[in-house]
Amino acid sequence: MKKSLSILLMLLATLFVQAAPIGSWTSFLAYGDITEIEPAGKMVYVLSSKGLFSYKTSDTSVQTYDKMNALNDCNISHIAYCKTAHRLVIIYENQNIDLLDDDGNVFSISDYYNKSMTDDKTINEISISGNHAYLSTNFGILKINVSTAEITSTYNLGRKVMSTAVHNGYIYAACGDQGIIKGNTTQNLLDKNNWTTESTLSADYLFNYNNQLIAATNGVVYVKKGDWEKVADFSFSFCNNTGGKLIFGNADSVLIFDNLSTSQVIQHDRYALKALAYDDTNHCYWSHQKDNKLYSLSIEDKEIIPNLINICPDGPKYNYFGFMRYQDNTLYTCGGGFDSFAELNREATVQTFNNDLWTIYQDDDEMKAQFRNRFQDMTCLDVDPKDKTHVMVGGRTGLYEYKEGQFVHKYDTENSPLMHGTDNNSPNYVLTLGIKYDKEGNLWCLNSLAQEASILKLKTDGTWESHHKEILMDDNNRSLPNMKCLILDSRGLFWFVNNHWSIPSFYCFDPSNDAINYYNSFINEDGTKIIPTGVRCIMEDKEGNIWIGTNVGPLMLPSTDISEGSNAVLQQVKVPRNDGTNFADYLLSGVDISCMAVDGGNRKWFGSNGNGVYLISSDNLSQIHHFTSDNSELLSDNVESITIDHSTGEVFFGTDNGLCSFMSDATAPAESMSKDLVYAYPNPVTPDYTGLITVTGLTVDADVKIVTANGALVAEGTSNGGLFTWDGCDKNGHRVASGVYMVITATNDGKKGTVCKIAIVN
Repeated sequence: MKKSLSILLMLLATLFVQAAPIGSWTSFLAYGDITEIEPAGKMVYVLSSKGLFSYKTSDTSVQTYDKMNALNDCNISHIAYCKTAHRLVIIYENQNIDLLDDDGNVFSISDYYNKSMTDDKTINEISISGNHAYLSTNFGILKINVSTAEITSTYNLGRKVMSTAVHNGYIYAACGDQGIIKGNTTQNLLDKNNWTTESTLSADYLFNYNNQLIAATNGVVYVKKGDWEKVADFSFSFCNNTGGKLIFGNADSVLIFDNLSTSQVIQHDRYALKALAYDDTNHCYWSHQKDNKLYSLSIEDKEIIPNLINICPDGPKYNYFGFMRYQDNTLYTCGGGFDSFAELNREATVQTFNNDLWTIYQDDDEMKAQFRNRFQDMTCLDVDPKDKTHVMVGGRTGLYEYKEGQFVHKYDTENSPLMHGTDNNSPNYVLTLGIKYDKEGNLWCLNSLAQEASILKLKTDGTWESHHKEILMDDNNRSLPNMKCLILDSRGLFWFVNNHWSIPSFYCFDPSNDAINYYNSFINEDGTKIIPTGVRCIMEDKEGNIWIGTNVGPLMLPSTDISEGSNAVLQQVKVPRNDGTNFADYLLSGVDISCMAVDGGNRKWFGSNGNGVYLISSDNLSQIHHFTSDNSELLSDNVESITIDHSTGEVFFGTDNGLCSFMSDATAPAESMSKDLVYAYPNPVTPDYTGLITVTGLTVDADVKIVTANGALVAEGTSNGGLFTWDGCDKNGHRVASGVYMVITATNDGKKGTVCKIAIVN
């Protein structure tokens, strides 16, 4: 039997498919802004774009650490390595604390994060002394035993502490303009009366450097020798004490102390340098290049000599994903930023992901020098249906054209009908917040706060055509302030929303007769008036219904009522309570819906502002998932965009903490089933595999049966879009025996489909 099974497995080896398992999460974080570097023996830890990666000098490997594979939170503010405990102290912006050891194990110290306090818990700095980490906070000092992962003391000093140093039996605390205070470690320092004033010297940084107490502030470095004596005048934007060297740096030079009597100033061309650290194990410095990639260097005769260069994990440049579109096996993204709940001034860079590699569209100083405006707040993009290398991007400052990732042209008030959005004609407000190609390759644009150019069409021949509508004008004789989320439905109708408190509304534009319908009165089927202050997004499901995401929940315009125009009645879907009563609740009532997407099984994904992500069944009556940052690997409960790879079922979530994805169990259905399209993975199923077995390439609502080689039924069900999943168990919930199982399929109207095989080894 074993010999036969081995031969069978060899025959099936060609069917093995490497794919992410259903239910798995992946993160896609940026590492393009290095702010702190911590040498740690054979490892170098790097804080970059609020994320963490390491470089291993022994094998030159790069490792990333995030919520998916190690850490307990997102958005790191500070790191520091404790050589005694061999652990990296990690502080998050929300004041959560992790410890990462040399073997990659993570220990959480969540007590401080979970503790309810009236004081401001913000942690400003980490200072390592022996086996302890001293955390300078806005109320005092937190002392942590790094080896035991315990908070040992909390010194509430009633003042903001910027930096801490332990020296000769005293804990010193730099309190900015309030001077420096100290406490004798032999006394009860939990009593703030036992802390005394050391000096009125204004200090922001303290160091125990070679057993000498150093203070620094306002471009001046001091050493305590009885009184405080000035050591150097040097304007700095960062400083650290690593590997026996005291380092101060700014945008064009660094001051390095080998000891207090020997120092040197080195000029550099590392634009906007933010970090430099000395590694006494590998006898080199670590810093970053202009492109913010890690590199090692030596300094000889005040000259910087690069050694290793271009060390960085592959990833996006920025963690901004306010808008996403998945098309042609490529994820297209831009940052967003101009909205009622997203901040302004996000970098405008376009980022794409394909074949596990990120591509950053042209984003250099030479390109930006051509613009009269800031290069910020891109809110939408679309791909030319005639040429997938041709991409148009819209946002706060106009319309941008790219070809093969290179900038080609910018459209604004000087070379197009697009109009300014401010009275002073600022080039920073040419609001093109919604764009969409039609099937012929014409680009349609929404121009907000314009005087007479609310809807524009850029034709394939390069000429413009106005489709301005008076109904889109507000009381100030300008077009609506935030027209966005322009989509083209299966009927050839354009839909968009105005996401603004002044006139929350949505619109349907028919280009075939140049007519528009508006919807700014929200009354559900029960006659109840709904009063949203924001209409965030709009989409079409696979039955032709139009869904509208508002700050008070989702609404639906049935496909049968679209011809009614603005007289149509919106539906708030009623979900029965199933508790023996006849009562029902409105679907996601009160949830601020920020974005939506429909998967291959016609299930609805709703992203929210503050409540994570919901997956609702195709009949709209059941909640399948509710992912939050607490119960899943979702990076944040604030979800700004959703898009889906319908070929694999991978759902991408753009959050305010970066991008992540979830491998769902629904893909776009195939038009027909064939042996070339229908297959199962993983195949063979090995003894160590405990996840779902997936059959893909199915038609919509296909009937699927799993049978043994002699025809005994093991499991059955219906496809979700183009996918069917099986847990490897029989109808009684028992794991099936080793062997070969047949997957027999049929269409939903009873026509025979195809057969594939699954080999299972237990």
